[in-house]
Amino acid sequence: MSEPPIRRPEEDYGRLASPDPIVPRGTEGDELIRWWRPGWGELVRHVGYRWVFLVPAVVLLVLGLASLFFTPVAGSLALLGVKMIGIGVAVAVSLAAYVIRVAVQARTEPFCIFCGYDLTGLPDHYRCPECGRQYTWELIAEYRRDPQSFIHRWKALRKLPESYPPFAAGAVPRRHRAKDGTE
Repeated sequence: MSEPPIRRPEEDYGRLASPDPIVPRGTEGDELIRWWRPGWGELVRHVGYRWVFLVPAVVLLVLGLASLFFTPVAGSLALLGVKMIGIGVAVAVSLAAYVIRVAVQARTEPFCIFCGYDLTGLPDHYRCPECGRQYTWELIAEYRRDPQSFIHRWKALRKLPESYPPFAAGAVPRRHRAKDGTE
């Protein structure tokens, strides 16, 4: 099987980096692609003072678990309501997404978006020595900007049907315009 052609930056001027030329359709399923994510140590470094937002979420979770075993706590959980638990979970999830994005943006060196390998010193439009997947600097910059959006767009591109090849329509007979401007 031949290698897919790699687009050059001058061909993609003015567009976002597209993962399409890197992995052609049908070669890998989305479930097989592993994206690089920051480790726990990197995430903890970037949370900073935002741990304060997690305290209510953890308290509500502990109250919820305690209400399963102790009936006096069930009344206090009912006072807080399910809405507060939903807000606590939403804060925790949005904080996690924010911290992942900040941790990815904090990496200044070029890295493989699939395995996280440091690509310093390697040329553009090459293969990662660690995982063997192709990369471009534009693709890395797009992933660095917002990893969640990039992965969502990648999966959406995989779901698109193959485009049909262009065809020649031939000459179209010219219509004569009427004097009143209609055809």
